[in-house]
Amino acid sequence: MSKRRWPLPFLKYSGAGNDFIVLDARKVDPIGNPGSLAKALCRRGQSVGADGLIVIEASNAKVSEDSLPRMRLWNADGSPAEISGNGARCVARFLVDHGANPESVSFRTDIGLVTAQVTDDICRLQLPIRAVVFPNRRLRVEGRHLTGTYVEVGVPFFVCFHDNPDELAVRFLGRAIRNHPKLAPRGANVDFVRVDDEQRLFFRVFERGVEAETLSSGTGSLAAALASAATGKVASPVVCEARGAELIVRFRHVAQAIAGTDSVTNQPPGEPSADTNPDEPAEDQNVLDGSSNPPPLVTETGPNDRIEFVDLEIEGDAMPIYRGEALVQAARAPRR
Repeated sequence: MSKRRWPLPFLKYSGAGNDFIVLDARKVDPIGNPGSLAKALCRRGQSVGADGLIVIEASNAKVSEDSLPRMRLWNADGSPAEISGNGARCVARFLVDHGANPESVSFRTDIGLVTAQVTDDICRLQLPIRAVVFPNRRLRVEGRHLTGTYVEVGVPFFVCFHDNPDELAVRFLGRAIRNHPKLAPRGANVDFVRVDDEQRLFFRVFERGVEAETLSSGTGSLAAALASAATGKVASPVVCEARGAELIVRFRHVAQAIAGTDSVTNQPPGEPSADTNPDEPAEDQNVLDGSSNPPPLVTETGPNDRIEFVDLEIEGDAMPIYRGEALVQAARAPRR
């Protein structure tokens, strides 16, 4: 069957400079091959252009009464992503724009159930994860030893501190760190951070999946703040300035975990926490241990100095910026 170009309606949203193509698939059949669609639509200069593709689907939860929508995300290179802080804030704004309660909007993601509050163009997002920070990790990059902090915030980050990130070749350094063998198999996003004072920092970010520097990152701002807090440089709340906009990050430091334990309650690995139900899926409990399947960078140096944070929030602007139609090459018309 020959292929032709079909029009595909879409909305484009921006969250603090991260831009996303948003497709509402709640009332249609699932979109076929969304990874290829993301790769085709997100190419800047050749198509719509974006940092990623977000598809909002009807809930597939086992509980039939659950009508919460689900966010699914693909990076610009077509790879799936667990979460994007700015992308999730764009979803919250989209749902409010389409009738959801702005005082409390909830939806499902690959890391669990997230909630948000939307006031005009400002969205405040709560993430259901337990972030894990591993300070003082060393990599050898381009012949040099580099010390940084490994952070799991639903997605992995390697955070480097520098007095002047503006002078760094972020695209070159970011790619080298992102693909480092000690961060395999997932790789990592990379933050370059300057701490200005106890409540403020500046960062630049190289994002995997986009494979380039982006104007901002919600999870990147969180990773930058937590890496800084783990070494006593900042305290919540923290204003995180990127090239796209500012984000406010809030968090609570739990404790430094005891060696050989697996949670904020310092229980043996594999044991459920007292406040969780082992019969319920993790996303329904708003609990996720971000340290599962750590890379060699973490396992080779031991877990003794892992530091954990909860009550994670990201606040900043999220707004629609464009409505249009993209021409998609396919054998038949795409479902709308």
